[in-house]
Parts: sequence; structure tokens; C-alpha cells
Amino acid sequence: MAAAQPRAQVTLDVDAHRVESSKRSALPTYEGYRGYQPLLVQWAETGLVLADEFRDGNVPAAVGIRALVDAAVASLPMRAAGDPWHVCVRSDSATYERETLDHWDGAGWRFAVSADMSRQLHAEIVAVAPDAWTLWTAEQHGVIREWADVPCVPSRKTEHKDSQPYRYLAIRVRTPQRVLSGDGSTVKHVAVVTNDWDTDGQALLAWQRGKTGTIEHVNVVLKNELAAGVYPSDKFGANAAWLRLQVLTHTLLELLEATPLDAQYRRARPKRPRFAIFTHFGRVVRHAREQFVRLTNRALDTLVRPGLRRLRACAWAAP
Repeated sequence: MAAAQPRAQVTLDVDAHRVESSKRSALPTYEGYRGYQPLLVQWAETGLVLADEFRDGNVPAAVGIRALVDAAVASLPMRAAGDPWHVCVRSDSATYERETLDHWDGAGWRFAVSADMSRQLHAEIVAVAPDAWTLWTAEQHGVIREWADVPCVPSRKTEHKDSQPYRYLAIRVRTPQRVLSGDGSTVKHVAVVTNDWDTDGQALLAWQRGKTGTIEHVNVVLKNELAAGVYPSDKFGANAAWLRLQVLTHTLLELLEATPLDAQYRRARPKRPRFAIFTHFGRVVRHAREQFVRLTNRALDTLVRPGLRRLRACAWAAP
């Protein structure tokens, strides 16, 4: 990724996805069906998946997340100037675990994680004064979304004298009287915990929700377009290798789109370059004991020559 020259901030998005399977070795997920639950860590600024772990369906998403994120950080390349990366972590409530949050905070990493709605936290949110809520958006059908800082400091099993409390932000979603949420009420609360006390609350919540366009998008692409939605074997190791193969394919596509390909392909899903480039690139020719690719004029003029110019213009790091 030296050619892409990413900024010093690294945003790591953590998420697990479920894949239904009828194989005998597949174990039940918490949603009831049998399948697998792989876990991924993505570098949001580049689109690259830095770490992946294939898992059985009955393995809770929270298990081993800290080690996998550490492995993702360890895989980051050295910066040209030798300066450290500024690591940020976004995740759903799977990482809402005190030891994990303390580990990230101790490493100096910024994080924003969805919080489990405990009775204590819910009581604190309900107790927030009406004038403390700030309007976020007024959505269609009369849905009102608001946010507020919540003075919540959950108790710890062990407390150090220099330990700092984390910041809790709440989102309140109010629906019209005739529209009920899943629990039969017209008000829904969700919360986010973070160690960032300086950023505006609404901006921080919007940043945390940004993972829906990164890691969750990668999950969809892997499952629906890169064959990670169907595993070929009844053996755990073979399926883990299959997942790794799809992740590597995704990584190669991201590198192609970031460097030699035209800007119109930068956010393209795999289907587009598959039909626009790979299937109309040229044909393999064998002649006089040699094998080469005969390019089409379109591929040569619109892809190869411009791509070579872009690669030569890249600021590659010295070996």
C-alpha cells in the first residue's frame, strides 16, 4: 500500500458475519440455524482486510477479538517517515468488554463501540433531562432521531486509582404514536461507549456508524460476489483456507482499483471489473513454444497504458 500513501490515521472496523450451511460439521448459530461465523478486521481507509478468522457458528463473536485486532495492527506496514500509526477502532457490541476496552485505551487507541443496554445504562438514559437531547435528524414517516451524553460510570470488578471513566453517548429514536418498535414502544434507545471526550457527540456517533459502509459492505461482497457465502468442505481447515482465499481476492481487487485502474472503478464491486475488464481483456495465444496474451485495442488503450503511467507515478517506498 506504499503507492496509495494512506494517512497516519488507521481506522479498524471489526465485525463478524454469519453464513448458513447444511454441512454436518456446521454448528448452530445464536439465530437458530446451522452455519459458520467468520470474523474480519478491515482497514477502512484502504478497504483492505488485515485479519480474518474462520469460526464455527456457535463461537460467540466476542471471543478472541482482542487478539485478532492486535494481529491486524501488527500487520500494518512501516510508515515512510517511521512515525507511528494513529489507531482507531469501531465495532458493534461484540467488543463491549471491559478488558478489551481497557486494552485498547492503554495502547492509546481511540475507540467507539456499541454498548450493551444493561438495566443500569437504560435507567441512566431514561433519566436524561428532556432539554439535554439534541435533534439529529427528522426522518421520513415522522421518525425523530436524537442524541445525548449520558452520565454513566459502570462499576468495575477491580478499580485502579488512576483509571479514567469512558464516555457514553445515547441515541433516542422516537416513532409516531401509531408506529411501534419491536418491543411495542414508540421509543428506542441505543448507546455507544468511547474514550474520546473531545469530539462532538453527533460527529462521533456518525463516525462510529460509518462502519456500515466499510466492513459490513465487505461482508456482503465476500458472501455474495466472492464465494465466501458457500463453503466447499466439511473440514474446518479447508473452509478456513477458502475464506482466506476470498479475502486475498478482495485485497487484490482493492489494490488494483486503488492504483492502476481508472478512478471510475475505485468503488466498484467485483462484478463490474469482472465484466468490464477481465472478460474483455484479451486471449491467450500459444505460438512457437511460447505463450502470451494478445490484448484487445480497447484494453491496451483504456487500461494497460494508462495503468502503467499511474504505476510509474506512484511514490513507492524504498526497499
